[in-house]
Amino acid sequence: MIRICLDWKSSFEQLVFNTYASHVEKIVVIRQMKHGEENEIRTLYAKLSFEDQTLWRKQTKLIAEYLAEASEMPITEEIKGKNVILVAEEDGTIAGFCWCTIVDRGVDKQAEIAEFYVEKEYRGRGLGSELLAAARQLFTDEKVEAAFAWTHQGNREAIERYKSAGFEKVDQLVMAFIPPRKERIPETPSTE
Repeated sequence: MIRICLDWKSSFEQLVFNTYASHVEKIVVIRQMKHGEENEIRTLYAKLSFEDQTLWRKQTKLIAEYLAEASEMPITEEIKGKNVILVAEEDGTIAGFCWCTIVDRGVDKQAEIAEFYVEKEYRGRGLGSELLAAARQLFTDEKVEAAFAWTHQGNREAIERYKSAGFEKVDQLVMAFIPPRKERIPETPSTE
């Protein structure tokens, strides 16, 4: 792959490079998600969740269930901190995304790659590497003290991708609390 940075701005507007696959030039743009592209991101997020479930869930859901859930997912830049969704676009098609969050807690500024996905048919073309390079530049521009990427122990491809982008394994135990869904919480009987 040959990469040509044509329009890289510190405000993260876009990164353009050319890929040469099968002797056909493809134009790829790494840029921030635009208003109106939320449904495309929701669909990619649902596909990520569908593929991801085999790494940690005992039960599996159908892709249709993930698509239905993702269609209701709010996507906004208004969170505590900053939400930046970078997309990889090839010939007008969004082929992948890197969802970055940046939080200034007052004592430090941290970032996270909350979600990262490239469509299967676009993998192996360098899009993931370019998305992670753009994320790293965003974190540098935002002057974060640390940026984190989460994945599963069994997701070797993601682990290697993050390592090649400069992320390192840290000696930290991550624990999660997942509140039960409302429909699973038994109602308390009335005392009337």
